[in-house]
Amino acid sequence: MIRCVMLDLDGTLLRKQGQKTAGISEENELALQRWQDAGGLAGIATSRSAGYIQNYSLRRWAAVVGWNGAVIEVGNSRRLHLLPKQDESQLWKISGGDQRENRVAMVTPDNDWLIYDEQLPLVREYCANPRGWIQDHRRVRLWDPQRPDAKLAMILAVYPDALAAQAVRLRVLAVNRGLNVIETSARTLMMVSAGVDKARGILEACGELGLRREEVAVIGDDRNDLPCFQTFPYSFCMAGAEREIRKQARWTVESAAEALAVIRMENQRRL
Repeated sequence: MIRCVMLDLDGTLLRKQGQKTAGISEENELALQRWQDAGGLAGIATSRSAGYIQNYSLRRWAAVVGWNGAVIEVGNSRRLHLLPKQDESQLWKISGGDQRENRVAMVTPDNDWLIYDEQLPLVREYCANPRGWIQDHRRVRLWDPQRPDAKLAMILAVYPDALAAQAVRLRVLAVNRGLNVIETSARTLMMVSAGVDKARGILEACGELGLRREEVAVIGDDRNDLPCFQTFPYSFCMAGAEREIRKQARWTVESAAEALAVIRMENQRRL
């Protein structure tokens, strides 16, 4: 019996009128409401910050897994997997942040930027800057790494093309075993602590909710969802995803609402 569904945001729950992050469609909203009214649990698993869903919905979520598993929120509890302490300036260079064609940001657990490229609109969409700590990457040497609250939760990096992203990914993994480098798209990387990914984050949330993996369905559409498809037996991929990604999921669907309809049928079949 499937008791909980964990949904990706961009391209999945937030897909509306063919746009990847336009909002929650009426179809998805109604399907979620029916699912929760019937006693089902629903959660979010995203590369975005844990609070990003509040821009679109104030629905009560059973769990929110943010930054690809670097932060897990269940009820009032919040668990973080911070990056291991290291020379951030050196990591900045290894990840290509000192090259103007790349866009690299380093993010604190408080959803604030320690190092930020002001030319990267995508970064502005991912997190807020409530404490005014934004710094342009050309002034990175002015940042004080000895500041007591200078802790990193993740690094977000966007490169000109897929080849550049892969080159950086291999370089970072070769010199820093304390990191996991996750592809969130062909040219976008997220660097989190080693062992962290969406699937592990969902499993940790499930542990707090008292759920077995067989009781959880996952819905996604991109490369960072692959560990989820490989971990959970009930996996759904959006039809607009790349073919190689779709092949890894058990079902291909047009919407989150369609996935929830399949889940209801699966549950009825098992009664």
